[in-house]
Amino acid sequence: MMTALRRALVGSVLFLLAVTVAGCGPDMKAENDALKKQVADAQKQNGDLKGQVDTLAKENDSLKKQVAELQAKMKPAAKPAAKPAAAPAKPSAPAAKPPAPKK
Repeated sequence: MMTALRRALVGSVLFLLAVTVAGCGPDMKAENDALKKQVADAQKQNGDLKGQVDTLAKENDSLKKQVAELQAKMKPAAKPAAKPAAAPAKPSAPAAKPPAPKK
């Protein structure tokens, strides 16, 4: 009885092993190759994007420096224009008109 049960168990394991190995045929290899190609393409795109990010970061830093330089140049020029000329103080009450000359 144990021998028959053992044979059935071994037979089932061998059957499952055979089905699993048969499933890894040429279709699986083709799918693996396609996935490897996709990974390689994604890695290349990733490298390209990192290069673009580095280039844009350098350009951004350069533009920030230019803005700072231009702002520094504008500050001295803006100070005199920012202060209006001192206007004479207006009297709070209107000045009285002098009397008209007598005829």
